[in-house]
This record gives sequence, structure tokens and C-alpha cells, in this order.
Amino acid sequence: MLFSFQVFADEASNSQQVFTSADSPQISLAQSTKVMVISGAVFSLKTLSEHDKSAAQIQLLEIQSSGVTFNIAEQYLLNVIRANISNTEGQEHKVINWLNKAISLEPSLAKKQLDSPLFADAYLLLSTVYQRQGQDKLAFDNKKKYIKKYFSHLKQQKELRVKRLNEIYNIEKKHEENELLAQNNEIKQYALSRAESDRTQQHIHIAIFIIAVSVFFLLLVRQFKIRRALKLLAKTDSLTQLPNRRSFFSCGDTYMSKALSSDKELSILMLDIDDFKTINDNLGHDAGDSVICNVATLAAETMRSRDFFARIGGEEFAAILPDATIEQARSIAEHIREKIQDNASANISDNENHKQTVTVSIGIASIRDVKKDFDSLLHAADLAMYQAKIKGCNQVYSFTKAEK
Repeated sequence: MLFSFQVFADEASNSQQVFTSADSPQISLAQSTKVMVISGAVFSLKTLSEHDKSAAQIQLLEIQSSGVTFNIAEQYLLNVIRANISNTEGQEHKVINWLNKAISLEPSLAKKQLDSPLFADAYLLLSTVYQRQGQDKLAFDNKKKYIKKYFSHLKQQKELRVKRLNEIYNIEKKHEENELLAQNNEIKQYALSRAESDRTQQHIHIAIFIIAVSVFFLLLVRQFKIRRALKLLAKTDSLTQLPNRRSFFSCGDTYMSKALSSDKELSILMLDIDDFKTINDNLGHDAGDSVICNVATLAAETMRSRDFFARIGGEEFAAILPDATIEQARSIAEHIREKIQDNASANISDNENHKQTVTVSIGIASIRDVKKDFDSLLHAADLAMYQAKIKGCNQVYSFTKAEK
């Protein structure tokens, strides 16, 4: 894109000239101490020129055609912007010309402003261009000037921070002194009223102590009740209120050890509801839960007082029958099977088209056949129950029969 402005006319020349007073407003000999304001448009354009030369070139034309008047600091940055736009291979002389024009404006600007990175970057760019031209001495000198300005800027920032910290410290110190005076007054007032309030405070402390002891005692009682309830919940199945799997296995090891040590009978019963998935699919999970509860109630009613009956899975139940031979266990199991067949399905059919008969398959095993441990005995009963399923469900099957 060609520039139509007079300010770019000298780019056609390859000479590396310095901007003179004829090309700019009158420059004072004494350096200003006032920091000039930079407009947001110029500031953003400088940032843009460092990353997107084409966009910056278009925006620069728009700014110049707007007829806005720029102060010396903004003219400095506009020259740096033109240098950034011209910073391409073979255009080093233009970059140097624009940067020299910018630097020639320094006497009219405050040193504090010139030392800031926004302005000092001109020397860094100048050093880079000289280095590309192979003029190492000029590159080194400009780099040295940039570093000097950079450290001067850091020093200014440090001094400014120290000044601000001192101001903050003085304000806080004044505030603390005022607070100290207020506290001293409060202490005096407190000392005067303390003697009168001691007896009242003692009464309050005694009342608080009594209340705290009472609350602690109530919390202790409540915690005891909660722990007892949690222990019960940990051992109980929430749906059927029967002992759960954890409780069953814990008691099973005890029953097994006692039976082995005293050479007594012990049988295990495993019970599984037949086609339970079909019940859930046809009638819904609420009906399935009702079936589980009905089976649990009917089976528990059939158990002897010393038997231990538990729900150990979704539709699986198990029972420990102490002092029961395999024949006695089979008799109990048959009684359970018949009772469930006759009664468990009474409350689950929602209409005539969804009749569903509830039956169970039961496997039994005796300590006389499996003496290794409780897990092995339970596994034997599980295998027997599986055989009952294979034989057509609604049956009682013993482990000894399965082995034969």
C-alpha cells in the first residue's frame, strides 16, 4: 500500500538521516519534567505494529487522516510505529530514519517517560537493525543505551514502590496509633466496670458449665443410640429386615467351628427365587421387592428358633441349621418350598393377564459331607441349588445327591 502523506516522503531515500527541527514542532533545549499523556489509539497501534504490520499500516493512515493533533510523546511513538511497519528485509534505512526522528524528540520529553519500555524499545529496535546491517559498534552502543534506560526504569519503579509503601506504612501507623488510643480508653472503661461484673460473670460461667454438661450428656446418649442403630443396620438387610450377607458369614464361621469342635450336625440351606428376572420384567421392580419380602417372611416363619436365616443377595437367601442332619434339613427345605409355592404369589398379580407363580429352588449341604471350612460348605449348598435349577426349578436338591 502506498502512502500519500508528506511525512513518508523521505522513505524513498536510502540515506540514514536524522530528524531536524524543520520537520517537527519547536523542540525545547531543556528536557521536560512533565509526563505527557498517550492516547489509547496510539498505544494500541504501537502494540499492533509489533505483531501485524499490514493492519497497523491501515490504522496509521486512518489516524493521520482524522486530523487529530498529537503531542510530542505521541509523535515519538508514531515514528516508532512507522519504524516497526518498515522493519522488513532491505528496508533497514527507513527504520533507522524513523527511529532517529523519534530520538530527536527526546529533549522535549521527561526522562521518566523516556526510560519506560514503551519509549526505550526504540533503542532496542535500532540495535537490532544495526546488527542486521553488520554495524556492530552502533548496535552495541544502542543496546547499551537501551539497557541503561531499562535499569533506570526499574530504579524508578522501585523508588515509586518504596514511596507507596512508606505512605501505606505511615497511614497504617497513624491508624494503629489511633486504635491504640481507643484501646487504652476501652481498657480504662473495662477496668472500672470489671469489679461490678465479676460476680455476674461467675454466675454465667456456672450456668454455661451446667448447660454444657447437660448437652454433652444428651449428645453422648444420642451417639450411643446412633451407634447401636448403625451396628444393627450394618448387620440387617434394609428390604427384608433379615440378617445380611456380612452378618451371615460372620455367624457362619462361628457355627462351623462350634460344630466341628463338638462333632455335632450342621447343615446349610441355599434358596433362590425362580425366574425372578421375569417377575421384574413383567410386573416391575416394586412387585419384585414384594416377592422378596413375601419369600423372606414365609421362609423365616418355617425356620426353627435356633436357625439363622439371612438374605445374602438380590433374590438369594441362606440358612444355617445347627444340629440338623441332611434329612432334617431337607424336610425343612421342602416345607419352605411348598409354603412359598402356595402363598408367595398371592399379592403380586395386578390383573388376570399377568399371573405369576412364585417358586424357589433350594440346595442343601451337610457338615458330614464338607468339613473344610464354612465357605466350602456354603459353596456345596450353592452347587446343589444350581442342580435344582437345572432339574427344572421348584425343587430341593442335596449336595450328596449332586455328587452321586
